[in-house]
Amino acid sequence: MVDGYIAILDDVIQLEKKWKLLEDEAPRIKGPITHFNPLLEPPDWYDVERFKRSQKLARKYFLSLNIAHFIGNILLIHLPDVLVPVIATGNSSTPFRVFMRILSTVIHILSWYDEDPFDATTKTHQSMITVRRNCHMAVSRLMNNKYPRPNRYWLSQFDMAMTQWSLIGIVGIRPNQCAFFGTTEKEFEEYFYFWRVIGYCVGIEDRFNICFGVEGYEETREFLDICFQRCYKVHLDKQSAPVVMGMNLTEGVFLALEGAAPRFLICYESFMKYWYDTLGVRHPIKLDTFERKLNYAIFIFVMEYVLRIRLFYIIFSWLFFYLQQRLFGQIEQVRKHCEQHYVNIKYQLDSEYFDYNDQQQQQQQQRNHMDLDINENPIDSIDDESCKKESISDKKYYEIDNYFYRPNVKE
Repeated sequence: MVDGYIAILDDVIQLEKKWKLLEDEAPRIKGPITHFNPLLEPPDWYDVERFKRSQKLARKYFLSLNIAHFIGNILLIHLPDVLVPVIATGNSSTPFRVFMRILSTVIHILSWYDEDPFDATTKTHQSMITVRRNCHMAVSRLMNNKYPRPNRYWLSQFDMAMTQWSLIGIVGIRPNQCAFFGTTEKEFEEYFYFWRVIGYCVGIEDRFNICFGVEGYEETREFLDICFQRCYKVHLDKQSAPVVMGMNLTEGVFLALEGAAPRFLICYESFMKYWYDTLGVRHPIKLDTFERKLNYAIFIFVMEYVLRIRLFYIIFSWLFFYLQQRLFGQIEQVRKHCEQHYVNIKYQLDSEYFDYNDQQQQQQQQRNHMDLDINENPIDSIDDESCKKESISDKKYYEIDNYFYRPNVKE
């Protein structure tokens, strides 16, 4: 009994050390890795047979993985340090653009489950090259050159790790809510291994890789929960200006989807309420119409009861992928819908919030001997008088070149 308690205590200490390293050092290190191309040098811990096995196993619960990836991507754009580069590129400046960004992400991720990421002839490798060069490296370079920060880098190793969490974290901490009914701990470990490899491929250092350095289902699950509680939930609960903008972008995805699917099937309010409640997040979302309440009830019934039955799970999987493929052919229809109904919606984030918050962080850092406080609410802290003096026309907005038109970023 005593040995068991000691082992548990040791695990807790190790997980706290890993989080402390991630929290303190990772924000000050640029991401992704640039001193070598990880896609050309598999790590010494890479097991090609295990990776193939994890890819094959993913097909068993592919619907659940897609659910997890979708809500993870939605939560990711609520993180201020991820949101700003997303807004600045202009690729999420309207409902249609944010819809296309999410759709593009889905297409890339789906290809990663098919082939060897280290084989230059595969679509998986080419997809990861595109994401690494045209997205991560280009955005990191442009943001850090145009908007340098004194305390941390844009798209740092920490941000890369939290992006990795967005694709596997929900799987670990809320498996049943993603319909992983009947999945064994061994199967979860294979999913964690898959994303350990993907984390390496996109340029996350092993010491910051959230699926590396933790062994077994329970230990990995506990660390994924620490990442959520210490980062995601802190921001989601505070509802600062960037987080509210993230919520607006999320709603924009659903506004765009109305051009391809009826609202009673896809409802922003009921979808987000389900996940916020599931994750214990304080939120202002209310179901104030019969349609929203009905959609919420149907969503709970399907997610928590219907998908428990394997036959229905297979049917819904087939239906999901049919609708997904159909959506790829309705992009022009979605674009016209957005232009007709939401042409005046524009997403911009005032750089004043971050400029001020960075100054506050620097002062806090000096007071607390390098103890960064990145969770201060910028809305609450900005002086009202200073806001009154600045007119709307004087405000600055984050903006960089559209990185999709800068494909030749060198290693």
